[in-house]
Amino acid sequence: MQLTQYFRWVALTAMVLLSLLSCKKAEEEEETSDSMSGTIVFDVPYYVLKCETVTMTASGVIHPKDVTYRWYIPGIYVDSLARRTVTVQFPDSLGSFIVTAQAYAPDFYSTSTSQQVTTIDTTWDSSLTGLQRSDQLIVDKRDGHAYRYVTAGDLDWFSQNLSWQGAGVPFRSSPATADMFGSFYTWEEAMQNDVCPEGWRVPTHEDWESLATILSGGERLSFIDNWDGLGSKASADAYLNDSRMWPYSPDNVHSNDIGWNALPLGYTFSHTNEFTGLNNYGCWWSATEKNESQGFYRYIWYDQSDFPMAYTDKNDLRACVRCVRTHPQSL
Repeated sequence: MQLTQYFRWVALTAMVLLSLLSCKKAEEEEETSDSMSGTIVFDVPYYVLKCETVTMTASGVIHPKDVTYRWYIPGIYVDSLARRTVTVQFPDSLGSFIVTAQAYAPDFYSTSTSQQVTTIDTTWDSSLTGLQRSDQLIVDKRDGHAYRYVTAGDLDWFSQNLSWQGAGVPFRSSPATADMFGSFYTWEEAMQNDVCPEGWRVPTHEDWESLATILSGGERLSFIDNWDGLGSKASADAYLNDSRMWPYSPDNVHSNDIGWNALPLGYTFSHTNEFTGLNNYGCWWSATEKNESQGFYRYIWYDQSDFPMAYTDKNDLRACVRCVRTHPQSL
């Protein structure tokens, strides 16, 4: 009887020791897992056309050297794609998709990066709705791009942003948006590259003051004034893929009185690809400089009805351009 108890005690002790050793081994195995060095990057525009095909290559993991990349794109692919480079055709529909690239390696924790991609249709009144469509049209001989314009007093104004690709960058670095949103230029880029089509110019202080007179119903306003109420009269209550672009504010109703079609596309800078003020601000250059290093621009903020001016470094801020010309019958 005592011998039997002894063997039971030995067996129990062995089981406890084995359990402890197993736990320790598991802890050691967990401790051997390490974090990867570096951040996954891949180049894909924020906006693409319907049915557009995009090739993406994942990179950025520094350590370990040997990693496996896997792509996840719900709504386009049911399964993941195990490769470093993928070619994806986006669907023939409007919507947003999350593209995720994930890196794997033995004994390392995985890491991933995601970006939203939105499909758009740049034909009139498809993705972008709520604008006034002018029947007046000019074609830029340099690239064949067509621009609609409105006549305000003695001046003709683009009713959309300039999208000449000889300088500047497209909205959110997405070339597909050029027809809808135009490009963004520093003051120097706008003034030194003849960005406007032949016969058109970047508006001067005097051109802007002429626009203010029309928007205000005849009141003469100085360029340096805040132009109370004119931001509301110049901006359009537009929608992108059925999502409102200007946030609601009772102080800015976006009546778009003459079809100038101002949109809240924000701004960017020459040293970064990031855009700031999206859906909150719209900014447009004046050709008049403040001094040797600074240029003027006008802007609209979603929560106020005015259309004030400001100034900044000529080579830093990138803003939109509205080209203008003296109406031919006024010459």
